[in-house]
Amino acid sequence: MSTDLDSLLALQADDVVIHGLQEQMAALEPRIRELDQRKQRTLDAIGRTSTAVAAEEKKQAWLRDKLAEHKLLIERNQTQMDSVTNMKMATAAVAQMEQARKIVSGEESDLLAINRRLEELRAVLNSQNNELAGVETEQEAARAEVASQRVSIDKEMEVAKAKRADAAKLVPADLRSKYDRIRGGKKRTEAVFAMSGMSCGNCDTAIPMQRRHVMNNTGAIDLCEACGVLMYFPG
Repeated sequence: MSTDLDSLLALQADDVVIHGLQEQMAALEPRIRELDQRKQRTLDAIGRTSTAVAAEEKKQAWLRDKLAEHKLLIERNQTQMDSVTNMKMATAAVAQMEQARKIVSGEESDLLAINRRLEELRAVLNSQNNELAGVETEQEAARAEVASQRVSIDKEMEVAKAKRADAAKLVPADLRSKYDRIRGGKKRTEAVFAMSGMSCGNCDTAIPMQRRHVMNNTGAIDLCEACGVLMYFPG
């Protein structure tokens, strides 16, 4: 291989290492993001359940007041019946008491149903709060782990970039510029490929014999007109 090709391939090897570190760093984000989303979903669920509990508690309080009011009315009607002296008044008092008892019976049934719903909703709310605590604990541990991994990757990245900077100095400026442009244009990880037989090692496009001959004999680095990468003849 020519010195320029050796230097270029060394530069590309460093870029591949840097790309791998960047991917490792990027892979840390989804883990935290997924935990954040889980926490938000749990908070939203807690909000909905809390609202439902508050609404049922309001109904419960109102119904208890009405129930106490109607029970008091029954007691008053009972007292009035004790002092009734004629049949007409007695019949009216009995009818009022029966109506009040029906109302109380219905309200007691409704109150039992509300109490059951509240018990179920509070159990759900307790479960959701436990889930939230679990997510927050997991999130705290994950953030600490991710922070540690970031520090480690940052250190590796610093070393890799310094090594890459040194390698870049050994590549002729015009070749390095062409290489950087190819890598940056389509966000390629690699921009330099060995020939695969008579074809480009990246896109498999056949390369004319004359160009192959020049690369083989001189170690020249050529450009694939089909996919735009740099090619060299191995060996």
